[in-house]
Amino acid sequence: MKRKTNIPQKTKIRSILQKEIGSVCPFCSNEDVGHFEIHHIDENPTNHEIHNLILLCPTCHSKITKGDILQQDVLDKKISLKNKDSKIQFISVSVDKKRCGWIPIENSKNAFKIAVYKSFFPVFNFSFINQSNKTLLLTNIKVRTKRLPMGMAGPVRHDMPRLNILRPSITYKIKMPLDGEISTVDLEEELEVPTTRAFKFQIELFTEYMEKFRPPYNKYALFFEFGFNNDFYCKIPMILLNSSEYYEKLKHYGLG
Repeated sequence: MKRKTNIPQKTKIRSILQKEIGSVCPFCSNEDVGHFEIHHIDENPTNHEIHNLILLCPTCHSKITKGDILQQDVLDKKISLKNKDSKIQFISVSVDKKRCGWIPIENSKNAFKIAVYKSFFPVFNFSFINQSNKTLLLTNIKVRTKRLPMGMAGPVRHDMPRLNILRPSITYKIKMPLDGEISTVDLEEELEVPTTRAFKFQIELFTEYMEKFRPPYNKYALFFEFGFNNDFYCKIPMILLNSSEYYEKLKHYGLG
């Protein structure tokens, strides 16, 4: 276990984190912000990057330590806080069951498994809303893969993913990067997103060998970022393949 080190410019960092949460604990309604504590999301007490820190009340901090609040929930919460003022709002992710053999894992959030052995390459539907006052372009996509250890499945979640109702505008085929690596794809066919409109597109994730997705041993956590106008990125919550829960501590949060 690494020894805890002091957070550089802690007062400034705390101010930024307090603004991020709006002075309200992100997991409850506690507003006694003067007693809030800084939590290291990856539980590495030496990783003081701002994207790895979140401010919350002592009670919820204790719940994270006990495991009552899962690390996946903390990761998703940090992403939602980062994206709350974004021009692009993430709605949902699902799989195209007609085009691949994947289905949602029941009672699990953004988690999918192989059910029909027709195609192991997952085809995801991503839905967003353009909240800005101008047309935007989806210009590039980043993805990072984390392979999960075999022999564990994690607890069952009880919040169902939302359903999509839009038709996909386009399908992008992206090669899955190696474990821990980041793949950045500049899109030849950029997607035009009208102002104040919801939009949906697909991504087919492929590898050299379809067997890399075969359960029960091949389990992955996927981290996507979607770039718009070559200017800014929108992160989304992690996606789980062949697992209902992320059950290994992250070394780094997000895509860094």
